[in-house]
Amino acid sequence: MDAAAIVDYLAVSPVFAPLDAAERAALADRMRARRFERNEVIFHRHDPAAHVYLIATGTVKISVPEENGQEVVVALARGGDVFGEISLFDDGPRSATVTALTETTVFTLANRDFTQVLERSPRAMRALLALLATRIRHSTGHIEDLVFLDLPGRVAKCLLDQSELSGEPLVRLTQEDIAGFVGATRVAVNRSLVDLERRGAVRLGRGLIEVLDRAALRSEVRY
Repeated sequence: MDAAAIVDYLAVSPVFAPLDAAERAALADRMRARRFERNEVIFHRHDPAAHVYLIATGTVKISVPEENGQEVVVALARGGDVFGEISLFDDGPRSATVTALTETTVFTLANRDFTQVLERSPRAMRALLALLATRIRHSTGHIEDLVFLDLPGRVAKCLLDQSELSGEPLVRLTQEDIAGFVGATRVAVNRSLVDLERRGAVRLGRGLIEVLDRAALRSEVRY
């Protein structure tokens, strides 16, 4: 992918859009496109952190592995989102594992180059801080869900949230992915999903779930 195509993606990214055209063009020359297959790990938790990633196409999951082999899914990131930015602030290793859920193309930028952008552009810095604040709010809400909702409520809210984020009724997650989101086993999640399908709220497919009745799902979310 050439620099001109990368410039187009930068222009619609909340973090990079505040830059002027010349700055985005200079930055695009330093970025490299990388493609990942479905289920390919982009980086592991505790890996050295040297780059920030901008998603061009596709979806990735950000997760934290547990000692028993399971994982806790922290968030999903999609086209236009930036990830791997925490290392800019503490020079530490990766705090989570990032895996491509679909075929995904990203643009990589060395941390030092991104830091130079932020130092030159207060608007870009504010956009990045707004992104971090949004993620903190999302994480806080996720913790509240785990504490105050029963499992059917957590499954229903996960489906509603992901459908709203993607803007379509299809939630392209496996039952194992959902289990990571809601802090349960895949078997327990399957029971909740089968019950929701029986009541006409969803339709189960291979690697995806179609939301049919949002009102029925909302009725499950009882704090």
